[in-house]
Amino acid sequence: MPFDTCTVVKKFFRDPYTTTLGGFSKVTNFLRDTLIAPNGHPTQRPPDEMADLLSEELPGLDIQPTENEFDLITRASLGPRPDVERRQPVSPDQWKNHQDGEGRITSIPLLLEAIFRGVRGIHPSLRKEVWPFLLEYYKWDSTHKDRLELRKRKEDDYFRMKLQWKSITEDQESRFTELRDRRSLIEKDVNRTDRTHPFFEGEQNPSLTLLYDILMTYCMYNFDLGYVQGMSDLLSPILMVMENEVDAFWCLVGFMDRVHHNFETDQQGMKTQLIQLQTLVHFLDPQMYTYLESKESANMYFCFRWLLIQFKREFSFPDIMRLWEVHWTDYLCQNFHLLLCMAILDTEKSAMMDNYLGFNEILKHINDLSLHIDVEDIMKKAEGIYIQIAECRDIPKPIRDILAIKSERDADNGTSTTESADSGGSARSADSSIEIVPDQEETTF
Repeated sequence: MPFDTCTVVKKFFRDPYTTTLGGFSKVTNFLRDTLIAPNGHPTQRPPDEMADLLSEELPGLDIQPTENEFDLITRASLGPRPDVERRQPVSPDQWKNHQDGEGRITSIPLLLEAIFRGVRGIHPSLRKEVWPFLLEYYKWDSTHKDRLELRKRKEDDYFRMKLQWKSITEDQESRFTELRDRRSLIEKDVNRTDRTHPFFEGEQNPSLTLLYDILMTYCMYNFDLGYVQGMSDLLSPILMVMENEVDAFWCLVGFMDRVHHNFETDQQGMKTQLIQLQTLVHFLDPQMYTYLESKESANMYFCFRWLLIQFKREFSFPDIMRLWEVHWTDYLCQNFHLLLCMAILDTEKSAMMDNYLGFNEILKHINDLSLHIDVEDIMKKAEGIYIQIAECRDIPKPIRDILAIKSERDADNGTSTTESADSGGSARSADSSIEIVPDQEETTF
């Protein structure tokens, strides 16, 4: 029976979450099998067929800038990319020095900078105390007393919502299809989330019960969104750090407030980020963009998993905790996670282009990077890319909007570009002092 390429590819892109999180090796095999004729020879399809299918299934994914806009992006001259110095992680003493006598956090921009620039971010012993601030569970200006009172209220709220789903009888649930389906999906995901890690391994592990209970309660907290595959990946490191059901839940709420658009059914949040990443690649590295375009990969879909679950499956637990807390500071710019994507792509550019990797091979190569990416190198490179862009004399408006970089006119008028589409959380103002060591020669991007 001949393959119906159009139908199968459309089916794949109608449910990208399940397919992508199921493993990019499956994606590669799926696409390879779809595009290979029964006799074992590649089908002779038009070069733009795959791109057309992607465009049809993800409308708006392809960027079609005006001729002048493309000229502007192409003409922009980037200077050398600087090396970035890292500092010591935030220590318990340093954290204590940022609190007044009643527990309010002081000198917040300096603290955020210290977290952002720390070689290992926050000292592991501090994460349980600091993450609730980064995830806006606690307010920076709250006192110890304020936080105790807030936590009591939030604890009552949590267990009230938890009781809602736990008190539903089997008979009720038999007529509650949506809840029944979400429960089933959560059960499946919990049973396969980070099961090789000591915190979650083994049968009858109480940590799995906590994962399940928190995710079910989140469905009651945000029933419009409910549960989508991938949320368990976001929760597991938080639960490990917080070691408490209630605190982990409210930190998850804070994280989901930042990335809920990744899981919405219209996929608009993911489409927007893919477009923004495509724009950055075109601006920073036209050569790479042209290559990806020639391999029908300029849609950046091979980066889908990175964006969907914030690199969770690309790094070890210590590394992802480090990366997340740096991103949560919003210290440097808006959408720093897109610069992290750009840094990884820049690192892998030679491997992809020198080996002439095609559509399927790029998918497989990106998948195989999992747990083989140097988190410190990528974060330093991402910051260097930002500085390289920020010091560019004529930054195209689309790039300024993505990263919320003010133009000279904006700065003079005191206006901001943050009203533009923001896929990664609003940026906090960064300290102007950036320690950099310029390269001796210009970096070719």
